[in-house]
Amino acid sequence: MCKWAAWSGNPKYLEELICDPEHSLIEQSRHAASCSYSVNAVGFGAAWYDDRVTPCIYKDVRPAWTDPNLLQLAHHVKASVFLAHVRVSTSAATARDNCHPFSYGRWSFMHNGMIGGYDRVQRRVNDVIHDAFYDQRIKRQIDHMIPDALFDRRLGTTDSEVIFLIALGCGLDSQPIFAMARAVGMLENLSETRGGQPAMRFAACWS
Repeated sequence: MCKWAAWSGNPKYLEELICDPEHSLIEQSRHAASCSYSVNAVGFGAAWYDDRVTPCIYKDVRPAWTDPNLLQLAHHVKASVFLAHVRVSTSAATARDNCHPFSYGRWSFMHNGMIGGYDRVQRRVNDVIHDAFYDQRIKRQIDHMIPDALFDRRLGTTDSEVIFLIALGCGLDSQPIFAMARAVGMLENLSETRGGQPAMRFAACWS
């Protein structure tokens, strides 16, 4: 599972959130004690807000604890809102575009979870044919949920980014809670109709 941490409050340095605590995000990314994956080594990302409306984003595919640029940024960057994420993946490729947080306009979004059945679209070509057709139908239906105006903003291959883009299309700017609930509900219903088990796992933060 991925892990994330967020802060909204009095300004603090990023290192106070991801480095300094005894069980900091960086420490958990290499020595998690109680989850399915003890190491989160396929990418790190952070978003923060200062005097501008739009977030500043830093992402890389290296493990968080090996990235000297991240440690320098964490020591010097101070803000009142932070989102930070360490990634593990069972399907989508290790790539910067697949690292969280995702951003569009003033929004940033990070997620831990899955859409049931979504990962199977990455099955090998020699998998059972009817399963391949089944999962491609899921992928096409999910793609059609992303508004045309936002489809070109899809840079990666994760289901997390899909949730974010669909939520934007559902009115995230004006009704952020409703829009996210609607997006998750649409995807959960689709997964349930296709037998996804579980249909949805969703723990997310957006700002």
